[in-house]
Amino acid sequence: MKGLKYIVLACNIVLFALLAVLLPLGFEENDDVMMCMIANGTYSGMPDFHLVYINVLYGFVLAGLYSLTTAVEWYTLSFAVLHILSMSVLAYCILTTPNRARWEKVLWLLILYVLWARIIIALQFTTTAGLVCLAGCMLLLRESKKARWSGVILVIIAALIRFMAAGLVGLLMAPIIVYTYRLNWRRYIAIVVMLTAVVGCRVANHMVYDSDPEWKYFRAYNQLRAQLNDNPNAYKMTTAQLPETIDPMDYQLLLRFVPDAEQIDLPAIRQLSATVGDVPFRQQLLNLHRLDKYAVEVAILFALLILMILTTGNRSKYLFLIIYTLFVLVLIVHVSLDGFLKNRVFLCILTPMLVTDFMLLPNTTGLKRRWGIGIAMVVLSAWYGYQIYEEKQTADYNRYAWSHLQQTLLAYVPEGAYVTTIGTSMMMEATDPWHVWPYEFHKYTLGWLTWCPLNKTVGHSYRALVREDMYIFTHINYTHDHTALQRVSEQIEKHYGVPTEIVWKCRNGGYALVQLKVKP
Repeated sequence: MKGLKYIVLACNIVLFALLAVLLPLGFEENDDVMMCMIANGTYSGMPDFHLVYINVLYGFVLAGLYSLTTAVEWYTLSFAVLHILSMSVLAYCILTTPNRARWEKVLWLLILYVLWARIIIALQFTTTAGLVCLAGCMLLLRESKKARWSGVILVIIAALIRFMAAGLVGLLMAPIIVYTYRLNWRRYIAIVVMLTAVVGCRVANHMVYDSDPEWKYFRAYNQLRAQLNDNPNAYKMTTAQLPETIDPMDYQLLLRFVPDAEQIDLPAIRQLSATVGDVPFRQQLLNLHRLDKYAVEVAILFALLILMILTTGNRSKYLFLIIYTLFVLVLIVHVSLDGFLKNRVFLCILTPMLVTDFMLLPNTTGLKRRWGIGIAMVVLSAWYGYQIYEEKQTADYNRYAWSHLQQTLLAYVPEGAYVTTIGTSMMMEATDPWHVWPYEFHKYTLGWLTWCPLNKTVGHSYRALVREDMYIFTHINYTHDHTALQRVSEQIEKHYGVPTEIVWKCRNGGYALVQLKVKP
């Protein structure tokens, strides 16, 4: 059908706009908010391309656009454009795939659009990169040279946004690409060019950070800190297992995303990383129990796989399905041994699995097996539809708390003062993704921005928390945050000889602003 691609694109523009309003669109965590604030200049006073997790080349483009005008939230808009483009590619490729029944195309489009809505309601750079990379890989499977080179561009963009997410999706799509290409070496030319460009962009990113000693130090520190915070084995370390040079309470506060960077500096965090890396394999296996939260999805996928195996009479497809499934399972287990398999990562695994299943569907199926495949896909769609409902409930509460409780409290912060958090009480992710500019104060961040050169005017130790112009935002009743704040106060006295007390400045029904004051 001529013009199908334009019809699909137009429908996806309308659908994205509706979902963005009705769900509505929002960030999953404050990571994207902080990177947006760096790009648009809110964080440091001028647009900056050091987006930490996003390649500097993508950052250069965003910072340049923000330098032209800040009337548009380019960070969010760029993601919206890429989402619409990627889903249009996926939908068009599925609709035009030969030897597929109409009911099969409808079922796979249903689950992909449900997953898209799940991603939109919790917008995040990881899932954005995964979706863009998946669309690029689908174009690489097409016969048209123009389509394949367009796929190369999309994969490169995905790698700029989130290298690891693009790499994960690319790894999961590689078997079906090789299965399709076979020994046609000419089709691999685009792959070679693509991989060369991705590696080149990655090297360029490292070179930019390494050219500045402060950014080089920060990148090395943040990489190791992330490995600790995202490693379940780190939370099982006992005091006896810690290096003698590490204060146990400093370590516990590091795991709570409140590190004192002068006490746990780069050499110290390297030592900790090496210690956690020596955890016995039998202890790592205990982390697999965390996969039970994906039991429903895995059960449905296995049911779908069994139905496909029983249906296909093609021996090569039969073997490929089994080997591919084992490959995915090994990958999931490997990730879970030393890390938390977060939902956004699981989505980056699930979507290429579903696409691969679609590409390997048998050409003929019996009525019972057709019903079985249909029921499996509808149940999976319904399960993620329920997740969308739950996520919307949480997002609605967060938006209410942010606009009616937290922002009204933050209005009491003097202009130009600093605000930081001990814990995760401040719901910055609930801010309007199209307008991340509501702050009259400076945001001082520990966590993943520890040692960030953009914070150097304030400092990298707990001593910065004792400044007269530093306010600490906390939940009024959350024991975890209050305990951490008390421990921070104790560590300031222990390491720097400065006794402090927690002074409540103002509060409302849910949250409070406090300061750490030096005791007279």
